[in-house]
Parts: sequence; structure tokens; C-alpha cells
Amino acid sequence: MESNYLRIAQLMERYLSGTITAEELLELQQFQVSYPRIKIWLENKEVKQDEICELLNAHMNNDIQLKWESTLAKAHLYRKRQKKGRWLVAASIVVALCLGVWAVSYFSGVEKAPLVAQINKNVLPGKQQAVLTLSNGETIRLGGNDRTTIREGGNLMKITDNQLDYATTSKDEVHIHKLSVPVGGTYRVQLNDGTVVWLNADSEIEYPSVFTGSERRVAIKGEAFFEVAKDPSKPFRVKVGESTVEAVGTAFNINTHLKQGQIKTILTEGKIKVSVADESVLIGQGNATLINNRQITVVKADTEEALAWKEGYFYFDGKDLKSIMNEVARWYDIDVEYKHAVSEEKYQGGIKRTESIQAVCAVLEGVTGLDIQINNRTLVIKSKRRSMIK
Repeated sequence: MESNYLRIAQLMERYLSGTITAEELLELQQFQVSYPRIKIWLENKEVKQDEICELLNAHMNNDIQLKWESTLAKAHLYRKRQKKGRWLVAASIVVALCLGVWAVSYFSGVEKAPLVAQINKNVLPGKQQAVLTLSNGETIRLGGNDRTTIREGGNLMKITDNQLDYATTSKDEVHIHKLSVPVGGTYRVQLNDGTVVWLNADSEIEYPSVFTGSERRVAIKGEAFFEVAKDPSKPFRVKVGESTVEAVGTAFNINTHLKQGQIKTILTEGKIKVSVADESVLIGQGNATLINNRQITVVKADTEEALAWKEGYFYFDGKDLKSIMNEVARWYDIDVEYKHAVSEEKYQGGIKRTESIQAVCAVLEGVTGLDIQINNRTLVIKSKRRSMIK
């Protein structure tokens, strides 16, 4: 729905400046079905910018509030907190920025540099894609929905709704497989025991086609969310660098994409044991661990951080500029160029990962106060230039 508000703002700018085409005017008039107030705007060119901003922001906030609450409710994590408003504020900045640019120009006659670069159609959000490497070295690209089964020896893996499924693989053969998700992608796999793993962009997991013996062991790099199938007789262990996360039946997120050498594990359900070197800690729901230089620190968990990317959102709360930009760059498969000193300041907010790069730039500008533009396949970050009013 955010795209509707962005489009209305764009069409209103052209209408008020007298540059709207006949086709665009018809498009704007058609929006009246969902937004009756547009008729008033069309009949009165002297309408004030504040009124337009207020109405569009109200519509937008309601839509995003419902979507985000629905997301949290599905995960049984919805709790009424003041923090939810941060998402609404950050997302509504898209409308405020778009309207603000043309309103300043129209009502004051002052030229102002655009806050967001022109649309670059080559920069698209990430998609469901991965590369499966079989034990014989054969690689298979996944995500194009061009095949429904994969066979290796007596093992048959199914592909349904962009999920690689090992639930029916034969227990007579064990093969070691690796699933790699590139920059600009995400993918899901159901392991032989029923455990489901979501992989974020630039991540991989290595695992057996069938779990045998007294444990279930996998290894990951990057970021992954686990919903572990319960089996008390076979502990589920995830190797992450030099550390291990152990669970019996639980849900948790592991991220190695943060600061170099840091591993963050956020528990959303059950209990896990995190180990590195000779140290081990057992944590319960609502907690997280940070591993730095082989030292484990237990902190309070922000479960929304663990769930957001899996549910299709960027989540900025408590992250610094570089962390945010690295996440955006991995998803849109772009580079980042800093022409501004990078501070350690922590930001708040979020936006859907399906949004255009232009919308993401607009939200990030509002959150950080910086000038963020897309130039070809590079995000350029610099201080805002002040307009000179003569």
C-alpha cells in the first residue's frame, strides 16, 4: 500500500505544477475511489500541504500498523509497546519526504535538490533463490520454480513453494549437502527431522540429507532462523565458527553478519545452550547471547529483530549506520559509498523488504538525517546540502 501513497504524492506534485498528463490525471482521479479527499484537492489548487500530508500519513500508518501487528501475532509475540510507533513514524517518512519536496517548491518558489535519486530500474529487492551443492559436487540453482524434485542416489528431495524439503528422503543413504543463498536472496529448507531453516542473504548451511546417530548437527555462515523439531533423544547442534548452539526443541536466530568476529543468537522460544572454547551458558526465552573474542555475554533479547527479516522487514532499532547499510546492500545486491563520517549512533525504524530502493532511501534519510541516493548500483551517503534562499 505504501506505493499508492508515493504515487499519489508524485501525481499531486505534477498536478499542482501543471505538468500532469491526461493519462496521469485519469490515474489520480481513479484513486478517489479509495481516497475520496483527492477530489477536494483536485477542485482546490490552493489546498495546503499540511492537510495532504496528514491524511496520507493517517492512511499509511493504519495500513502498516495492521500489517505489523498481524506479523507479530502470527509469531505469538505481539505486545503493545510504545516501540511499535517507531515503525509507523519511519515508514510514514516516505510520504512526508515526497510531499515535502514538492510542497516547498510549489508554495515558496524555492528550488530544492531532490532527496531521492531518480528511479534505477536495475536495482530490485531480493528474491527467493539459492544454490544447492550435492555431495558429488553438482550444483543446482533453486528459486526459478523450474523443477519440483532433486534426486541423488536413493534420496529424493522435493521443492514446494520455494522450500527444499528433505522430509521424505531415504534413511539408507547419507549425503552431505550445502545450501548457499547469494547476496540479494533468501531461501527456506526443511531438514529430514522436520526442522525448518530460513536463510538470509549471503548465508549458507551445511547438513546431512538424513540425521543418524545420537545428535543432529549442521553448520552455518551468515544469518539463519531455526524452528527446531522436538526430539529429546537427539540434541540439535548448530556449529557457527568456533561456537556451538544446542537445542532440543526451540526457535532461534543466529547472525554472523554483525561486527567482524561477532556472533549473535536470539532465542524466541524454548531454551538453548551456547558454547565456545571451555565456556557454556544456558539461556531461556527472551534472552540472547553475543560472542566476541571467544567470550559469551548474555543480554536481553529483542525478538522483533530475530523475526523481522524472516517476515519480510528491515529492522533498524538499536543498529548503527553501517549495520543498517550492510543489511540493505546485501538484500538489494548493491555497494555502499560513504562520503560522510560514520558515527556509532543507534537508529530506530524499519520498512518492508519488498519496497523499492527509492522508498528505502527515503526512509533511511528520515531516520538518519543524511542524504542517501542511489547512483547506478551504489548507495552514496553524505551530509545533506542546505538550500540557499536568496
